[in-house]
Amino acid sequence: MPEHGFILQNDNLLLLHGRTLPSGTSLKSHFIRHYPMGEFNSISCYCAEISVDAKLPEDLQPAPFRKALEILGKNWFTAATKAISIIAWDKNHQFCGRCSEKTIYKSSAFERVCTHCGLSFYPRISPSIIVLIKKDDSILMSRSHHFVKGAWGLIAGFVEVGESMEDAVHREVSEEVGIRIKNLRYFGSQFWPFPDSMMIAFTADYASGELRIDSSELESADWYRHDNLPGGPSYSLSIAKKLIDHFIAEQKQSS
Repeated sequence: MPEHGFILQNDNLLLLHGRTLPSGTSLKSHFIRHYPMGEFNSISCYCAEISVDAKLPEDLQPAPFRKALEILGKNWFTAATKAISIIAWDKNHQFCGRCSEKTIYKSSAFERVCTHCGLSFYPRISPSIIVLIKKDDSILMSRSHHFVKGAWGLIAGFVEVGESMEDAVHREVSEEVGIRIKNLRYFGSQFWPFPDSMMIAFTADYASGELRIDSSELESADWYRHDNLPGGPSYSLSIAKKLIDHFIAEQKQSS
């Protein structure tokens, strides 16, 4: 069975395949199993982090997470995002959040256990929603203050405690752009490791109201025809891109 190693250094990712790290490099690895594109046969993968001062071969350059995911492509997206998240979880739970004592790693599962009170810590997943809102042949596109230049997206946000996914969609839309929607439909989901979001995607139709942008959340938002969009998501494999591409394809088929 082939093995691959996802090695992190200072929030950058190295993909090791058929090569080794410099001798003397110490690391603690985690085993993850990868099923490329939903196939039954699995691939053994390992993830680990090396210190920021570890010297790497000159021809091996670390890549920022987002750039690395683009390079790896959709076949390796799941394994790479899992590796990133497991390393972050392991670093962030070295000590118990209840009694502050040290935790230990259980190799049989992704679990850290407090040596004093026994509290267990597992990798965190934060549910988030994203929604493509349609109005005739246009969609609502928005731009957040933190987006890179030229990037546009859709309405999205974290699910709050006590909410259903559907409740979260209606609340986020109302808070960020002040309109009401109808015909809410599930589209798909995607794990997004920045830092630990599980994106649940929906489509919806405009129902009523005028756009009232929450300037603390958004820089801009407006309706754009499918053939005159202002830009797109900065990451080509994001579920936001899938939502927009699906809408454009529908419009072309109906025209």
